[in-house]
Amino acid sequence: MIVLSTDYTCERDFSRLAHSNALDFDLYVNRIHFENPMTEQSLAAMLKDLGPVAADILPGCALDAIVFNCTSASAILGDAAVNEAIARSKPDTPVLTTAGASVAHILQAGHKKVSLLTPYSAEVSRRLADYFEYRGLDVLSLAYMGIADDRDVAHLSSQSIIAAAREAVVRDAQALFISCTATRAAEILPRIEQAVGLPVYSSNYCSFWQTMRLIKLA
Repeated sequence: MIVLSTDYTCERDFSRLAHSNALDFDLYVNRIHFENPMTEQSLAAMLKDLGPVAADILPGCALDAIVFNCTSASAILGDAAVNEAIARSKPDTPVLTTAGASVAHILQAGHKKVSLLTPYSAEVSRRLADYFEYRGLDVLSLAYMGIADDRDVAHLSSQSIIAAAREAVVRDAQALFISCTATRAAEILPRIEQAVGLPVYSSNYCSFWQTMRLIKLA
């Protein structure tokens, strides 16, 4: 798994979900350099480092999958660019991005019309919404918090996430998606679902379960 150098949450969520579901697999993580604030430019700048970072995950060894765990960056860069960058150093290895995993998981759950909640700026949030729509979802509403630093996203309280979720959902939405791998939403999804009355998905939750599907543990 490739995780942003500033992300506090990815490994934590994967570990919790693996333990709570009694799933046994080996996870190797490398960090990719990222400089806040979260802008289209800073997120896209990671593309040049994806290949070298992937190469340093068990060099010369075969892997079952590589996950690029950043929702906004993978949406901005696009699946083809991420796959091409990683394939230079890890050819023939299946690649999963958080943005792609999120859309796939929501569609597989039978939902098409979604409300979207992000911690990002309006510009970055719009790029994510555009990606979701391009991949087949109908984004009925887009709510964003305007947080510039993903380290601050990791410190959002459960109460503030739930409050923002209540404000984000609109009539006719079939589900709510809460974006950003730094957001600590995966551990409180049942509480959020109770608050909004809809199925709720988060970046790390979707990435985890799509990874499990890819390596045939789910």
